[in-house]
Parts: sequence; C-alpha cells; structure tokens
Amino acid sequence: MPDVTSIHQLEISFETFVVPPPYSHTYTFKLRFEADGLQLQYDLEYTHRDELSKEEIWEEGFSNQDDFSWKGRLPVVWRETLLAAWGRTRLLSEKEQEPSEPLENGLFIVAKITNGQQVTGIPENVENWEYLLQELTQAVYEAAQREHPLRIRYVERSLKEELQLIITVRFLERSLEMVRQQEKQQHKYSLPWTKAKPLLSTLYLLDYNTEEANTKMPALPGKYLDPGDSRWYRLEKDVVNLGRQDYLSDLMRQLTNFH
Repeated sequence: MPDVTSIHQLEISFETFVVPPPYSHTYTFKLRFEADGLQLQYDLEYTHRDELSKEEIWEEGFSNQDDFSWKGRLPVVWRETLLAAWGRTRLLSEKEQEPSEPLENGLFIVAKITNGQQVTGIPENVENWEYLLQELTQAVYEAAQREHPLRIRYVERSLKEELQLIITVRFLERSLEMVRQQEKQQHKYSLPWTKAKPLLSTLYLLDYNTEEANTKMPALPGKYLDPGDSRWYRLEKDVVNLGRQDYLSDLMRQLTNFH
C-alpha cells in the first residue's frame, strides 16, 4: 500500500463512458495536501453537447453554461479522509485491469510524491473512489455556496402527538446531525459520518411522486418525508418501494434508530 507520509499531490480524472449528452461529462480534481487542510482545484466539463440542439439541452433542464470550476481550501478532515483512502489504494495499469465488460466510467489517478517521483494508474478499489469523489464534489459545491447542506425531514403525526426529525448532512465538514422533537422536548445528536452513506443510499432507492408532494408541512395524521428537495411525501402513497425490496422499511429503521 502507498506511504501516506510521502504523498504531496493527487490529480484525479473522471469521465462518463456510457451516459449520453447532455449528461455526459468529465471532471478533474487537483489536490495538494497541506498541514492545515487541503488545497483543491475542481473542473467540471460537459461533453458531446455539439451532438444536440440548444432546445434539446434546455428540455433536459440544462443550459449552455453548466461547466463549473472552483479553487479553494477544504477543512483538514478532507485531508485526513483522502490520505486514508490513498493509503488503502493500489493503482493498476490499464493492461492490469482488463475488464470483462465495457466500463461505465473512467477514473485515473496521478500521484506526485514528495521526492519528485510520480505514480499513475487506475485504483483497484475504483467503486470506493467513485463514491468518495461524489462526496468530495458535494463538499466543493457547499464550499462554493452553490448548494446548501442536505436537510432531510421526517414527520410522524397522530391525533395525540407528533414526532419530528431533522437530519442535516454537511459534506464540507463530513458531519451528520439530527434534531429530534417530540412532546415539546427537543434533543440534538451528533452522529458518526459512517451513518450517512447507508442512509442516503436507501433514500435514493425509493420512488418519489413529485406531482403529489406538498411544499407545505402536512397537517393531517400520517407519516411524511422530505428527502431534501423541500417537498413532503406521504409514506406508502407519494413515496414507495421500487421492486420487491422493502427499502421503505429499511429507511424507517434507520430514521427511528438514529440516536
């Protein structure tokens, strides 16, 4: 495994291979590790849009100015996280990988060592890196103030009482917080970041009917969820399982045991 004390800089390139325009894109991270944090340059570019008309791009909710670049510093927690990920990584050459099926994405790392050397390749644990880079991208968007931290809300209301949960996911700080309010008592919990991934994975496996959702907090008895889009969905009516797997029950267990 790599020596994390010798790493000076990582350059990470990602490209979608099978996603069609206007969604297809590439992005790069240039990461420089410093004692008190992480210096970062992020560049996102959408690709193959010359194959589409302006109208086709607009119809998908995009514009002609979706490319994005940002340069700045992230907190020391990101320095520690990326160094730990690098310490668990073995880089493969393109020949070593030899996928049996066409790749959906391409991910390539150039690591610059403090003695002037550099190593390059594809991470063997590529899926772990892809997910980590999704979190890193969200941290960049929070740092650039293009997005707010994710806020998930849950309300369980009966004729006699009400339970409210508010979970805030801050990718920039890699922190997870829950506020629980019941019977006029409020408690705040700081949760381990390891709980964020299973929660979000379950949340995004559900099917949401946005046409039936309400932007106002519901007043009628029932169980309601706002997954972060500021809309309220009634469980088992406006938000349901996809397929036979009961992700809704999994989500309920995670929410109610989140302290």
